[in-house]
Amino acid sequence: MIAVPPRSRGVTVLVVLQSALACCYYVGAGGLYLLVSAKNGWPGWLGPDHDPKGYWPAFLWPLYLPVAVSVGAGLVFAPVLAIVGGANLVRPSVRANRRLFWTLAATTLLCAGMVVLIMTPLGQHLQAWMLD
Repeated sequence: MIAVPPRSRGVTVLVVLQSALACCYYVGAGGLYLLVSAKNGWPGWLGPDHDPKGYWPAFLWPLYLPVAVSVGAGLVFAPVLAIVGGANLVRPSVRANRRLFWTLAATTLLCAGMVVLIMTPLGQHLQAWMLD
């Protein structure tokens, strides 16, 4: 039997924060973009004249605020969470726990991908549109 070191609460909290931010961003903002695309064609014309709240499904209104915050603040929090996650991946206690290591690696990659996506024209357009 292999002894598994105890989980670090800090790393567990980091994984939860990364997961929450990435989930809100990818599912919320990406889903909204796909919803608008399905209804009105590719939304290249969307901008300050159109409000994303007009396309948001009524039954998902409680989720609008977390998605808007993740899109707006994602450029600040995602890089920080990705850097902290990457730094924690090299810790021996994290590397010894395979499940925690791979979960942290996945959530760190999702946050890093979020940073890259936010910096593309599509991400900039989506950010301006959600924060309008």
